[in-house]
Amino acid sequence: MNNISGIILAGGKARRMGGEDKGLTRLQGKPMVQHVIERLTPQLSTLVISANRNQERYQQYGYPVVADGDEQFQGPLAGIASGIQATDTPLVLVSPCDTPLLPTNLVSRLYNLLQQSDSPIAVAHDGERLQQLCFLAKRSILDSITEQLEQEQRRVQQWINSLNPVICTFDQPIAFSNINTPEEQQRIAQQLEENR
Repeated sequence: MNNISGIILAGGKARRMGGEDKGLTRLQGKPMVQHVIERLTPQLSTLVISANRNQERYQQYGYPVVADGDEQFQGPLAGIASGIQATDTPLVLVSPCDTPLLPTNLVSRLYNLLQQSDSPIAVAHDGERLQQLCFLAKRSILDSITEQLEQEQRRVQQWINSLNPVICTFDQPIAFSNINTPEEQQRIAQQLEENR
């Protein structure tokens, strides 16, 4: 998958985690972002981390770290845009930093579906709901993101809908579990333990 760069989104304020940097909160002894990196690196050749704080700590993983470009925490679209600008591949895979159980066939399934479609974006669906921040897309989506941000439209769902996405259903809700609260963190830790 040399034509795909991965972008891990770690730029949010994490209000529900008490403002802690979610990507750096520990799960089974290692930062959450490390779990995501370990899930994605067998599937991709290149990664970029989008982070607005603690950039030195993220740089320890050996991948480029980019910020949104200002201090305003403009949301995921701004992080995706800065991530795309830091890559040079025709396709980008986007994933949040708080999904430590991502499928090991995530990239191949999204890629195959995207290749069969006229859409510029293939979005994961866990069988229960759309995972709007887990997708594979052509880098040309950058133009539409720029347009959205210029109009101060930051809703990811609205942006995705405007692209007529193709949906890839995994029927694995647990694989896309994301951690927004300490309670969810405890539940996922237990799940990881059971999957060992």
